[in-house]
Amino acid sequence: MKHVIMIGPASVSKGGIATVIANFEKTFNSNEVHIHHIASWKEGNPLFKLWMFLKAIMYFCYLAITRRISIVHIHTSQRGSFYRKVMFMQLARLFRAKVILHMHGSRFGIFFDNQSPWLQKRIIRQLNQLDHLIVLSEAWKTYYENLCDTPVTIMENAVQVPPINPYNNQSKTIITFGNVTKEKGSYDLLHAIHSLGSTFQEYQFIFYGIGDIENAQKHIHENQLTNVTLGGWVESEQKQTILDSALLHILPSYHEALPMAILETMAHGIPNISTNIGGIPQIVQNKQNGILIEPGDTDTLEQAIAMLLRNETARDEMSQKAHEAVQAKFSIDACNAKWEQFYQNL
Repeated sequence: MKHVIMIGPASVSKGGIATVIANFEKTFNSNEVHIHHIASWKEGNPLFKLWMFLKAIMYFCYLAITRRISIVHIHTSQRGSFYRKVMFMQLARLFRAKVILHMHGSRFGIFFDNQSPWLQKRIIRQLNQLDHLIVLSEAWKTYYENLCDTPVTIMENAVQVPPINPYNNQSKTIITFGNVTKEKGSYDLLHAIHSLGSTFQEYQFIFYGIGDIENAQKHIHENQLTNVTLGGWVESEQKQTILDSALLHILPSYHEALPMAILETMAHGIPNISTNIGGIPQIVQNKQNGILIEPGDTDTLEQAIAMLLRNETARDEMSQKAHEAVQAKFSIDACNAKWEQFYQNL
């Protein structure tokens, strides 16, 4: 039996990494590998976050001493998330465990470029001391292979896939999951909705997420976007109802790895309009199971929305292909089998 310590945000936290960890907690089951989950971060005030971090370190040391830990699997992104995880990388080496760093950050390259030369050397040295790097796309594999000497493997995110496509092609609800920010393309989408004018007023656009809510609400009010709603953060028990009633999912981001929001919506047969960045083209095939545009291209975004809203047949065809694509490559069962094999071979 191999014992693995998995470190990352609490599975009940907000964000894609927490969703990935929650899937591990709920679905990973093996007679050969046992995963011990440690939450190192959760939303709260600074003192609470510090307590979570210190408690995670103490629990890590307890497990490392009382169990024969083979592997430490660390989930991280960029900035503070990366620097916090350095402590666990060092502790893992102290206890002579293999260390996997699972990179989720869509802006790690920008984060790295903004560091001083001294810090860049420190980051590269930390990466070179790892046993393995896990990334979400071919583009990120190439990036890290050029940055450090550590072996890099692509392991895509995965989701629960309904056995039968539940898509509702008669819905009037269009959704977007993710923080309401410029980087997520939220204002590009608002601009496109404004440009559509009154043509599609019967459709309701709902932005689910946190972020720049005050400015977004001001933008909606000033432009009289009466068919736009800010839905706030979605708890897991609410998500199923939202997925069952969505016609389209739109995520015109500027930076992404492989968004869980796209996988979850496509698993439910919901066509996506997104951008040709990061790992998104691995799953969204332009004009086949969704539509891809360039970041910031609001004219093409507007045209893509209008085309899909006018064409029920195109939506239905994209829906079937979206569901099939996720079922074939990104299902939880397929992913867990790959992870078990990976742990065994490390």
